[in-house]
Amino acid sequence: MSVLKLKLDQEQLVEDFFEDTWLAGIMSPARDYQLCWQINQQLGYDFRVNNSLEIKLNKQQRAYYFTVLEYEEPTKSAAHYFYNNHCKAEFLLPELKHVDYIWLIKGNYYQAADVKNLIEECRKVELVQLVSLLDMKDIKNKINLIF
Repeated sequence: MSVLKLKLDQEQLVEDFFEDTWLAGIMSPARDYQLCWQINQQLGYDFRVNNSLEIKLNKQQRAYYFTVLEYEEPTKSAAHYFYNNHCKAEFLLPELKHVDYIWLIKGNYYQAADVKNLIEECRKVELVQLVSLLDMKDIKNKINLIF
């Protein structure tokens, strides 16, 4: 009896997931819930923890859990995901060790000018030290962001 093995095409999965997305890196000494509370208050968002999106990475026989907060804009058909980039001494995206949080915007509503405005508004949040747009080409571990 032969066994049929299916192989997941990770490159296609990554390409599909990141279609119509923008990524921003945020540096902040605050906890994720504190920072998102301020973002919610100042920018009018409603980020909330979504435990079903939590990302588990196994490294060196240990499990690390990375919180993901979510906010969906039904009128704009856009979803926002706010990832914690570190858990204890491990990083979700090791190539971005200087970044504390990753903000992923998914949906075709947002254009470059909209994202630029959003980043400018985010810089005004008291707990934010730095915000910058991230280039997808510079991220080697994109698969870690897929839930």
